[in-house]
Amino acid sequence: MLHLNRPSPPHEPRRLFDAPPTWSNKREAVAVCLHRPNRRRVGMIAIGIGTVLVGINQGSVLASGHLNWVVGLRVALDYLIPAFVSTMGVLAGSRRSTDL
Repeated sequence: MLHLNRPSPPHEPRRLFDAPPTWSNKREAVAVCLHRPNRRRVGMIAIGIGTVLVGINQGSVLASGHLNWVVGLRVALDYLIPAFVSTMGVLAGSRRSTDL
């Protein structure tokens, strides 16, 4: 069962610290990845780290103006790899143990 944070009904007070979503199967893992706070966090990490990596790895090529499809692919990977790693971190940190 997926435990997503849902807004409380108007008659029920909102909890200050709701539990983050957890997962134990593939469908729930996808839902955890698509959970808005997790998407936002992963996106911010990918933008920040990706920008640093592009500057380190492709900065001189971009500054010289020698842009081609290979450089574009490398730039895309500089953003996709941190997104993938941070998504794996979200999944590792939110996995629900099936052991009782």
